[in-house]
Amino acid sequence: MLRIDRDGKKFTKLQKHGMSEAGLAEKHDLQEMIKSSPDMFFQEMGEKLLLIGDEVQPTEFVEDRIDLLAIDQQGSLVVIELKRGSHKLHLLQALTYASMVSKWEHDRIITERQRLAGLSEEEAEEEIEQFLVQDVANLNDSQRTILVAEDFDYEVLVTAEWLSEIYDVDIRCYRLALSVEDKAEFLTCTCIYPPPEITQHARRRGRRGETSKVRWSNWDEALSKITNRAVVEFFHKELEAGRESHLRRRALYYRLDGRRIFFVGARKNSVYVWQYRRFLDDKTYWINKIGKHLDVEPVKNGKALRFHLAKAKDFEHFIDAINGDLQSVKFSDEGLESIDDEEDN
Repeated sequence: MLRIDRDGKKFTKLQKHGMSEAGLAEKHDLQEMIKSSPDMFFQEMGEKLLLIGDEVQPTEFVEDRIDLLAIDQQGSLVVIELKRGSHKLHLLQALTYASMVSKWEHDRIITERQRLAGLSEEEAEEEIEQFLVQDVANLNDSQRTILVAEDFDYEVLVTAEWLSEIYDVDIRCYRLALSVEDKAEFLTCTCIYPPPEITQHARRRGRRGETSKVRWSNWDEALSKITNRAVVEFFHKELEAGRESHLRRRALYYRLDGRRIFFVGARKNSVYVWQYRRFLDDKTYWINKIGKHLDVEPVKNGKALRFHLAKAKDFEHFIDAINGDLQSVKFSDEGLESIDDEEDN
């Protein structure tokens, strides 16, 4: 890192320190700093992540802990492992954790965010839904690993490249550097694998090649953990009527004029509605039609809308709107960009 000397028209190189030399430990210092200011650290990395937890036990069968666990805006769980120096087992440890959390249900992710942020279950669920740019049903459909260290052994980097190129495993390696000037300390975090210019391409390629996970074998099993009877009855009624559905996502789809307009996903206590495309004064329409308790909010830069339904009357009014007023409404051509590519299996 260079300091700019405007008066002298020159650069001054800041002194580099090893973290061990500076007395920084990955567990007691670096990890706590990231936990206290995750947004700033993730921004330095060039990542858009929401921190879910720290020192997370990936499964009850092991005592090990994940340093940091996050989600990205596509819904992938991101295992972040910190090492002050370099270590050959760094990658193996992270991959092991990623395989374990791949089995997590949505409720476990919400619980971890609750614990970290001191939120209620509803607040944590809403925060996650607001953060995502895709359907919340995509949550944990894929996993990523991020390794953070001062340096990396050759064996780690070449294995990361092999897993990424051959098996489409999303692995990122970030190098930390500590610079010092007087008593001020400066930390930089730079992606060294994959090269930054192919990072987004690698993510897109990985998601297209993924295999869908089977969470439930039938709808009775899928709805068995839902505590709100109004939600269960609504889903049974719509399924019996032949409504377009997606078991893996525990969701119903509603079409208008041949296009999917609504995603309705079952949650523990309510359903999550994503309106892919907007229409004039739609937020006001839904508040007047069903009520202010829907918590209607624009999402995806205002191109889509989301709200929740929980009461039997909510579902009645929603279906009445689908079969009545919305039949003649003109929806915007802008909306969820990936809707036409969305899988139908």
